[in-house]
Amino acid sequence: MGQTVECGACDIPFMVNDDVIIHLKKFYPGERGDPGLNHFKRVPLATAPAPEGMQTMQYAEFKHPEQLGPTSPLRVIAGIAGAALMFVIALLFLFSGSPGGMFNGLVLSSKLIIAGFVSLLGFALLVYANPRARLKAGFFGLLLAAGVISIPFYRNDDESTRRAGQDPVEAASKPTVSKEVITEIDELESRFGTKPLETERERLKTKSGTGNVYGVYLTGLVERNMYSARDYLFRETGAHTSSHPYPRNKGDYLMLLTGVEGDLSSVARVAASLGEVEETHPDMGLLVVRVDNELFVAASAEKVNNQSDPEFYLLNMRELGSIDLDRVERAVDRLALAKPSIFKADISRMLVELMGKPGVRFHGSIGRALLVWAAEPGPAGEAALKIVRKYTAEETPVPETLVDLIVKGKVVGAAPAIRDLWLSNPNLWQSRYVKFGSAIEQDVLAQVNAENQALRRSALTILGEVGTEKSLPALRTLGNDAEPSIRVLAERAVAEIGTR
Repeated sequence: MGQTVECGACDIPFMVNDDVIIHLKKFYPGERGDPGLNHFKRVPLATAPAPEGMQTMQYAEFKHPEQLGPTSPLRVIAGIAGAALMFVIALLFLFSGSPGGMFNGLVLSSKLIIAGFVSLLGFALLVYANPRARLKAGFFGLLLAAGVISIPFYRNDDESTRRAGQDPVEAASKPTVSKEVITEIDELESRFGTKPLETERERLKTKSGTGNVYGVYLTGLVERNMYSARDYLFRETGAHTSSHPYPRNKGDYLMLLTGVEGDLSSVARVAASLGEVEETHPDMGLLVVRVDNELFVAASAEKVNNQSDPEFYLLNMRELGSIDLDRVERAVDRLALAKPSIFKADISRMLVELMGKPGVRFHGSIGRALLVWAAEPGPAGEAALKIVRKYTAEETPVPETLVDLIVKGKVVGAAPAIRDLWLSNPNLWQSRYVKFGSAIEQDVLAQVNAENQALRRSALTILGEVGTEKSLPALRTLGNDAEPSIRVLAERAVAEIGTR
């Protein structure tokens, strides 16, 4: 009191006295509700209500950091892959159901499984690729999935369009014919869908193709056995590679066989191995076969591999008659290592027949088995000689067991075939060729002056074992040969001939 001070706002000096002091009633915090007093609060206050007419700011809670940052390249790739996968499968369903296409032959249930799996995978990839808009991505994925799954119903070649036994293209254009005027051929076409037979016959006439066209309608065939039955029919009938199976209603198949040289009866004998031939239609070239799916079931692995089992020989003999060549080859390998105690004549006969069957390429294993099981080496050697000539004509390596079988059977007229092998590889075939004895002396003598030194040495060695006196003049002239090994072999051959 009584001091002169300056105002902090206007710098005007004044004296502190009763004239400048405002006397008010003392109060304590909380006694007045003036909002301005909040600036002088001494204790925490409750949140003040929002001013009237204004909305409080609301902030979203971000649970995933990827919602704030840019989309990662992995998610972009996943989204593109999901959409592209469903799009490609949809195109395949639309355009790959024709003969030769990727999805031709698939029944409706298999197509739906593929469509469902692809749709589920594509939907998951699309949702994963869009963390900021999962609902929109899921809705788009559901639309694509619905399109993919609906296409098999729209292009249901095995059910809807073939229900009348027709191809998809023909089903839409073929007029409806009343039952009263349907001929026998029309009835077969309606029952079995034989239109591909007519189309193939017309094609062969136009292109001057050779062979006949037949159809084998397989009914009751389990889907997993279709390819084994197809390969068997194509292989045994010698059908052209353009032959094709056509799925029909209820899991049946029409096997189109084109370019077959035999008649319908020969095809029937082949088809009878798959089950029972129920119908034969010569005018249409059609067979109806009720398939026995038990024929496709392999024997117990424990029994067919256990030589001490009583059923070992019987089961392996049955496997030799299987329509699956892989099972046949395994049975041949097992029998080649077994002792020929029982069924020797039957197994030998089946092995010889197997030697000439079309599609068989494991002749080396068959020859090995026949060396053990051949009851009569002569017929087995003759069958082996035919295969050797085939291999030679194709210029492919000849299995050694076949030549051993020919030598064991002492096949008449086999020497020229073995001579050709010996000329191509004297070191490999010398031991087999020499077993033909003096009958090959003249052919061997012609090679003592060959340019191939390995062939010359082999010829001199063979002459030392099977040569006669008529070879001595030629051998003696080689005593002055420039090659030391030739001189030694020629002298040794002359000495061996002289001792006989």
